[in-house]
Amino acid sequence: MNALVKFIKKHLIKYNIIKTLSDKGERVDISYKKNINENDLDIYQKSHLRRYLFARQHIRQGGITGDFACGTGYGSLILSEHSARVTGIDINKKTIAAIKKRYASSNKVEFLNKNLLSIEYENIFDSIVSFETLEHIAEEQLPLYFNKIAKALKLNGVFIFSTPYMQEKSENALKYGFHLTFYIDETKIDGWLKNAGLKTEEFYYQDYKTHVIVKEKNNPDFVIGIARKRSI
Repeated sequence: MNALVKFIKKHLIKYNIIKTLSDKGERVDISYKKNINENDLDIYQKSHLRRYLFARQHIRQGGITGDFACGTGYGSLILSEHSARVTGIDINKKTIAAIKKRYASSNKVEFLNKNLLSIEYENIFDSIVSFETLEHIAEEQLPLYFNKIAKALKLNGVFIFSTPYMQEKSENALKYGFHLTFYIDETKIDGWLKNAGLKTEEFYYQDYKTHVIVKEKNNPDFVIGIARKRSI
């Protein structure tokens, strides 16, 4: 009986470690496989997955890709399908430790525990993907974030990102404390990009109802941007 109790506890602990990677919903946790069945996913997972599939089509094929704020890492594996190498970075030490074990067999992806405001890459990446990151950074620090992205990209490198569109500074949002910047729209994004030496190429939009990524702005929940490091 004691052996059975130990067995159950061991596997419950393992299960809970995996489940808590979602961090109260702020990190979408999907286990990577070649063909993910969207019918098995909730609305948040579906939208998140669609963004990575979109990015996979827009990164530089066979290039070096950064997945900045990679979360639970499944998206880094998706990006690796069209990349020579992917570096996934996340600020959460526990998450990085867990996904290093989860995806240890991948020889194209590395996961690093870093703060994006402290990275010192220079002309390394052909493409950088950074989903749901802007809103987690204080607005006065966003110019630094965009400068770090620009510095890390090679000349003409592509930057693909997303953020909640015009999210209100609600009582609930402030209570949970995950989001620090609100009311983000195309004008604000254009300004941050331009000041960092990045040029906006396209804006796309996505909602939780259809999950489809389109150019038409029809009550979107997310704005998705594609920018490029400008020639000097």
